[in-house]
Amino acid sequence: MAAGSSLSATEAALLALLTRGEMSGYDLQRAAEQAAGFFWAPTKSRIYAVLPQLVDRGFATSREVQQTGRPNKQLYRISKAGRAAVQRWLEEPPVFEPERAPILLKLYFGELVAPETLVSHVQHIRREAAELQERLQTQSNDRDFYAELTFKHTLEWLRTLGRWAAAAEHELRNGGPATD
Repeated sequence: MAAGSSLSATEAALLALLTRGEMSGYDLQRAAEQAAGFFWAPTKSRIYAVLPQLVDRGFATSREVQQTGRPNKQLYRISKAGRAAVQRWLEEPPVFEPERAPILLKLYFGELVAPETLVSHVQHIRREAAELQERLQTQSNDRDFYAELTFKHTLEWLRTLGRWAAAAEHELRNGGPATD
């Protein structure tokens, strides 16, 4: 991508995190997990692959810090071009992308597997959603206004996912929708 082209969500998120100060790849990974891990969770390898690209594109700078007893580390800082790029990205209307959850793909092709397998998959998603919801509800409430809005969205989405999973499990077990 050329320096003027648009950013991916991962690139934009890393640059936005860098507006808070110089960080290493490890620092960025921890910040992503703590602040945004429930709605944006890049892998460690993705973060470490993107950072040099941001430097190559002029959106960030890096410097090596010598360490004793452990490998040297790279610290990244956002550049003026990076600030401008992330600002443009933040101001663009978001792309509406219907959820691309693997569970939906598996259900769509459900005739190819036993109903018990699908029930098991739905139960798994329901448990995962409930566990994440519980974990998020026990986190501290020292979020800023904007982080709180994303937090509320995620909790509502998890509640909705739980209700959907319960209904889907019932329908799978009974061979169709419940009738009142």
